[in-house]
Amino acid sequence: MKSIILTGFSRGLGKSLWQRLLDLGGVRLFAVGRAEPETMPYANCSFMHWDLTKSEEVPSVREIVTGGDCLTFINNAGTVAPIGDIGELHEEDLRQAAQINFVSPMLFCNRLVGACREKRQNLKIINISTGAANYPIAGWSAYCSTKVAFKMFLDVLAEQEKDGGYVEVVHVDPGVMDTEMQEKIRAADAKSFPRLAEFQALKAEGKLRRPEDVAESIIRKYII
Repeated sequence: MKSIILTGFSRGLGKSLWQRLLDLGGVRLFAVGRAEPETMPYANCSFMHWDLTKSEEVPSVREIVTGGDCLTFINNAGTVAPIGDIGELHEEDLRQAAQINFVSPMLFCNRLVGACREKRQNLKIINISTGAANYPIAGWSAYCSTKVAFKMFLDVLAEQEKDGGYVEVVHVDPGVMDTEMQEKIRAADAKSFPRLAEFQALKAEGKLRRPEDVAESIIRKYII
């Protein structure tokens, strides 16, 4: 039986992924987050309590890594906050962005890789990335830097495992979706986010992708 771990399942793309994964047969699902999902209808679903802002509380993976079929980790949790000029950002906001987007998933993946190697279990990591990991965007210093940092961590892992390893790494850029993250972006201050009008126009012109469609595409391409 396949096992799938998902972070950031309560909203946006993560919520759509979770709802779609519930329909799959022959899988064990593990939802990781601060609050248990409202929909937990099957015996093959488990909740792992973890606030990703607290990297020192990274959970154990012993119950997940059991050997046998492939284990899939979907790293979906992320935050675009804080948005603003470098020099005016709150330090605590920067720390939280680093914990959620980089430090916590890095520590969790390190633990998963070690356990899978010990159990000789194949591991697929699906990293929900972003175009912001490839180029700088004014106002998004924390988001750009932390997302590219974790992407590089996984790229090094892929290089390490390329010759007969147990790990496969996949980066997925879902594009611009109609989610709460986009709402926060559109509510930003134009002074500290020069591209604000561009993102507002995407919503007004109906150019945002539906997270349900993106989730279906990811599952069909990388999981089924």
